[in-house]
Amino acid sequence: MLPANYDLAALWRGRAKDFRNEIKPYIRYMAMSGFPSFLSLIFIASAIGYFTLLRDVPPDFPIVLIGVLVLMPVLCWSPMRTYLAGADVVYLMPREYEMGPYLRSSFQRTTVKSVLLAAVVMLLYMPIYRQVGTGSGIEWLVFAAIVIKGANAAGGWQERKLAWNNMRLLLRSVRWLLTGLTLAVWLTSAPWQAMLFTLLCAGLATLCYRLPQRHRFPWERLIAEETVTRRRYYAFFGLFIDVPVLPSSIRRRAYLSWILPRIPFAHRYTFNYLFSATLFRSEIGGILIRILMLGALVNYMVADAASLLGWVTAFVYGLFGIVFSLQLGGLRSVHRYSVWKHVYPLPDDKQTEQLIQVDRLALAAGLLLLWVPAAVPLLLKGIIAPPVVMLVGALAYLAIRPMRLRRKIKSDADED
Repeated sequence: MLPANYDLAALWRGRAKDFRNEIKPYIRYMAMSGFPSFLSLIFIASAIGYFTLLRDVPPDFPIVLIGVLVLMPVLCWSPMRTYLAGADVVYLMPREYEMGPYLRSSFQRTTVKSVLLAAVVMLLYMPIYRQVGTGSGIEWLVFAAIVIKGANAAGGWQERKLAWNNMRLLLRSVRWLLTGLTLAVWLTSAPWQAMLFTLLCAGLATLCYRLPQRHRFPWERLIAEETVTRRRYYAFFGLFIDVPVLPSSIRRRAYLSWILPRIPFAHRYTFNYLFSATLFRSEIGGILIRILMLGALVNYMVADAASLLGWVTAFVYGLFGIVFSLQLGGLRSVHRYSVWKHVYPLPDDKQTEQLIQVDRLALAAGLLLLWVPAAVPLLLKGIIAPPVVMLVGALAYLAIRPMRLRRKIKSDADED
């Protein structure tokens, strides 16, 4: 247990500094990989598309739908880095009544970052809204965004205190839904109407949060969130360099796991099953799904605009395809140091080939799911060349991917 006079706010600052020092070497390796240059290309392409749209906003531009889609995530997102660990249940819990300064430090630092992100998105959205928006004025929207952001931060804390996970997920979904509806009302109605609707939603949310059973201090939930956050950091850095192994996060994902029984239950298909199950149930699968959802949405929006006769769509499709393939490449490292492969009588010589098979099928499915929303709007407009080029590029990459993956696996084995 910590001394009674130990400053808990200083403890939070010290842990935050330790974590920054811990990831500094990995940031250096990431910078050396060329990934910042890739981000620069995305930024330049996005800036060109944004200023092109800003110069000539179509009269039928879906300003309300886009506003809800881009503002709702940044206003609802309420992170909280506490740097708590499992041992704190023993060493810090006796001082639970003094944890106020610790939580305030966490809340202040993380809230500032999320508010800055929301402010950037608002600044990008406002010039477009000023041209075609018909709802509340700019000053009212800024006021509404501040109120909604504060309400979501309070709601996020109340959700962390809930005793039951199912109730937490339900109330989080309700909070996101109410936020989306509130934004839509502010973007389409007069300020006084939007204000009344906002008060109604706030009252409904307050009533919902009062009903379930809650903890006074959600130790287990905060520790679990910190574990997930650290795992995501290291999953990202694992794309560039070997990183410490953290406990894996397993999710069933019923919408994908139905594929596993289709794999023959035979000795020679062991690694097909292993890597497929890892892909469907691990954090890698979750990240890939989010990339697909975001990529499909962005590809459709860009394709619907048909900028530069569809070639902007081809460029954006290529960017998301590269991001998807980079994240999928982390699958080869998941079981790299597993001891059981040398204990059980498994066909070790088949591991590389079966990993390549799973990788190729997953990449083909991902590129196809990204291609459809990018190509269909262009084809309906009579634009043929960019969709064909995207498809040919995807097939070409699928052809050379196994060779590159074998080379990386061999390099990993030589390092070991």
